[in-house]
Amino acid sequence: MSSFPIKQGLFNYDVVDHHAILGCPLDATPEEIRKSYLKIAFQLHPDTSKATNEEEQALAAKLFSKFVNPAYEVLSRENDRKEHLLIIQQTVSNLASIGQPSFSSAESQKLQGAKQNLELVYRKVVTPLSKGLYEDFKTVFRKIAQVSEYNLIFLMVKGENASARPVFQTIASSKETVPPVVSGRSPQGPTPTPPINNPPAEELSPFEKSLRRAQENFDRRQYEKAIAELKSALKTDPKNAQAHCLLGMAYLKNNMMTMAKVHIGSAVKLDPNDPKVMAAKKELAKHTSSGSSQEGAKSSQGGFLGGLFGGKKK
Repeated sequence: MSSFPIKQGLFNYDVVDHHAILGCPLDATPEEIRKSYLKIAFQLHPDTSKATNEEEQALAAKLFSKFVNPAYEVLSRENDRKEHLLIIQQTVSNLASIGQPSFSSAESQKLQGAKQNLELVYRKVVTPLSKGLYEDFKTVFRKIAQVSEYNLIFLMVKGENASARPVFQTIASSKETVPPVVSGRSPQGPTPTPPINNPPAEELSPFEKSLRRAQENFDRRQYEKAIAELKSALKTDPKNAQAHCLLGMAYLKNNMMTMAKVHIGSAVKLDPNDPKVMAAKKELAKHTSSGSSQEGAKSSQGGFLGGLFGGKKK
């Protein structure tokens, strides 16, 4: 999908704000998302749109096919919607390291100052913009940009209020059935678990098995398979630094710089002193400074940092 012609709100951080495109709040229910999509489809359809000339008709068709339909495809599927919300949340949480933006409009400042009634204020500023989002083609991009700015502020304030907890309950996956492994210790107590290097297969948790398969795929340079495994693993434990680190490197090898920055940035935030995370951070900096991710991806071999599970070196 081509880049959206907006550099405001979440769009300013290389994130396609699907919620803003559909004019619905970030905490919208599936039914609300569906209703927004149907309303926009009516506004952009050749027989019912307010396009007055061929240029506007062409713009309506492009908006619907290039942006509105792809946005609905993501938000109408539960797993894709959760992944999208997680990426947005991680992007906003990383703003602390690069400096948070300032906002000039009265509505944005009011939303930024909301604490106790944040959700109510957020809905009040988003709803009026979403009603006629695509009726006037001269203002459509400005309105989408403003919705995305409100989305960004909502996440920033929500994150400040909730500290390190997930912003959306839909993002936080249950950890009761599959306990995460943190620093080689069991979540039930301080008793050390067996070493992580080459444990017997029957002693691996589902999360560890997924992480190990991802490492094996990474070592074989099958980066897309590694990405799929790691995305699945992070649904079980969204705050695992090792998984974010390896996923960021897989995206980096696949020349997907934005996603690489998001996940390596998350790994740095979660465990900045881990040697693997530090190495990934340096690798990302090398690619960023050189401006050539393809060349950098070829410079190192598949066995990233010797493998998270101490696999054979390549």
